[in-house]
Amino acid sequence: MERIVIEVDDKLAKAWQRASESKKKTLGNKVSLAIAKELIPNNKNEYLTFLNETRAEMKDNGLTQEALNKILNKE
Repeated sequence: MERIVIEVDDKLAKAWQRASESKKKTLGNKVSLAIAKELIPNNKNEYLTFLNETRAEMKDNGLTQEALNKILNKE
C-alpha cells in the first residue's frame, strides 16, 4: 500500500494524532474507499479489484470482519 498526503485543518490533525491505531486504520480504509469511488467510478472491474485487494490486505493484517465488529462495537 502507498501513502498519500491530504491537507486538513489543525483541529482535525490534532484529533488524528490522538486517535488510536485501530481508529486510524478504520478511518483510513473509509477514506480509501471514498477516494476510490471518486477516482475509479467508471471501471467497475477495476474498482472491484481494488476492493478485493484491500479486503485481502486487511485480512492479512488481522482485520477480519469479527475484529472490525469488535472495534466498532467498543467505540
